[in-house]
Amino acid sequence: MTGSYDAAAADDEWIRTAGVEYERVASLCNAQALLCNAAAAATASSPLPPIVASDDGRGGGGEGEYDPKTLAAEMQRRNLHEALSAYYREIDAARTTHSSLKAQLASLSQRMGDAANSTGHAEGCRERTLPVVEAFSKHIELSERVIRTVMRSSSAGGPCGALHENGMLRPISAADHEANVVALAALRASVSGLKAKFGTGK
Repeated sequence: MTGSYDAAAADDEWIRTAGVEYERVASLCNAQALLCNAAAAATASSPLPPIVASDDGRGGGGEGEYDPKTLAAEMQRRNLHEALSAYYREIDAARTTHSSLKAQLASLSQRMGDAANSTGHAEGCRERTLPVVEAFSKHIELSERVIRTVMRSSSAGGPCGALHENGMLRPISAADHEANVVALAALRASVSGLKAKFGTGK
């Protein structure tokens, strides 16, 4: 590709961002699994028993106050809160990276067009750049399908992965996990294909 900017470097940068997005979506899947495990553990734990009062009736000093079951249940609830916070962070990270990928493609397309027009050989430049834009656009479409698979949602809305629309936790089945694995494999293969076809290896 020719033009007033380093097209190969721009392609490499976009492909690197696509790789980062894959890592973010994979982290989202891991956070989803950890959240479900934490929820299952918290649900299975027994309700918090009352604190046993001390001999003087004031509480806070009796031997039964630090009951192991109480501490275990409290730890499980804390783990659940931490897993939920991490899950929301991964959702935001995946959303931000995907938005960046789309913005980079829009900018890349514009710069390719400007470079083609400035050379005086617009038709020939478009023939060389069009396959790149089409391949990158198809990858974005794939990544959006993968994200919808992971989040168990459609373009019209629906569940938010491990959460119902109302924010309540929903179970993730073995079939859901398998779908995530397949979707991630497809996204990773697409990134590898872009590297092989359009990357410089730098």
